Amino acid sequence: MVLVCIEVLSQLAFFIIFGKRYSAENLRNYVVHKYEATDGKANFLKKEILHPYVGFVYDFGDEKKNFHTQGFFTKNSPVAKKEEGKMNVVVLGGSVADGLAKYIEQAWEKTLRIPIRLINLATPGFKEPQQLLALTYFLSLGAEYDLVINIDGFNEIVLPYVENYVAGINPFFPRSWKLRITENPGPQELALMGKVKYFQDMKQTRLAELSGSRVNWSAAYGCIKLVQFIINNKEIYNSSTALFDLQRKSPKRFDESGPLEQYKDSNEMHAAAAEVWYRCSLLINSLAKDKGFEYYHFLQPDQYLEGSKKLTPEEQRLAFNQKHIYRPSVQIGYPLLIAKGRELVQNRVNFFDATMVFAPVEETVYCDDCCHFNQRGNQIVADYIIQAIRRHSKLE
Repeated sequence: MVLVCIEVLSQLAFFIIFGKRYSAENLRNYVVHKYEATDGKANFLKKEILHPYVGFVYDFGDEKKNFHTQGFFTKNSPVAKKEEGKMNVVVLGGSVADGLAKYIEQAWEKTLRIPIRLINLATPGFKEPQQLLALTYFLSLGAEYDLVINIDGFNEIVLPYVENYVAGINPFFPRSWKLRITENPGPQELALMGKVKYFQDMKQTRLAELSGSRVNWSAAYGCIKLVQFIINNKEIYNSSTALFDLQRKSPKRFDESGPLEQYKDSNEMHAAAAEVWYRCSLLINSLAKDKGFEYYHFLQPDQYLEGSKKLTPEEQRLAFNQKHIYRPSVQIGYPLLIAKGRELVQNRVNFFDATMVFAPVEETVYCDDCCHFNQRGNQIVADYIIQAIRRHSKLE
């Protein structure tokens, strides 16, 4: 009877917390999606490799896939040629754009008649000028594009200051540049890298146990595993954060820091980041005119922009952190991006401010406390993008 009571109470607790009945699959999905940002932050040294022109790309551990995608998250080759009756559509941006790519493809197929070949050049962690450089690089290799969709803004205004400038690294170098190119990490760096790897391996072991255990039907067992995952992910987060903090404090060679201009305060630094974002969009627009493709630029929404969405209780719990390190940069920088967006429109760029796209939405759309959307959020933004393109182009 005691065991039955424990199980019933565990089932009830899981339902109250997550709003759905317990299952091992539901718990696994929660853990994977809840801590996706933490895993991404910890994984970059393991998965991302240096690229001579765009900063970094991904090593998929598959020679054939690496060759076909050139290290980008695309099903189709980046060096695509034009084909009659089909459009080559490129998606640029960071992780939000990468997550949106398949939903953009679905919204396009649902709305527009002409079939597309989608080339996804959006890469988690990319910020301008990496999108501009990736586009230019593949055009120089002979790629032929019909339409380019750029979805960005968050990385461009947050990462230059939070991850580079305060660490003594050129804000417009790829994120965490020193950690990427350090040939001989010091003892402290090696120790922290080892801790991150150890806790990541432990997490994967526990996820495998959750899927393969004979008692994973039990909510009591699931609650125990959940506590383990929370502790595990806290260790990954703390070790990764300590590694980044160490990067900020350690002395740097010129190749690790790059030329570093000193700004009088964070407002001036964010204004400089907004200017780079603005100029990169103008340059892509110039490329569009020269190379004969259409260009559409969207400023992505974020929950830390005041008034952009009334957060649901679930979002307040999972997707909002009053003390998040990214929040001040959004509050300082997003108004600058919005103002620069109006200048883009004046310069005849097909620019769209999507920061208020979730303002009328009452359901949960954010899935973490950074900037990413759940399935419903991705669908809403993708539909907004395709409708904007449909209104401003001759496509049917």
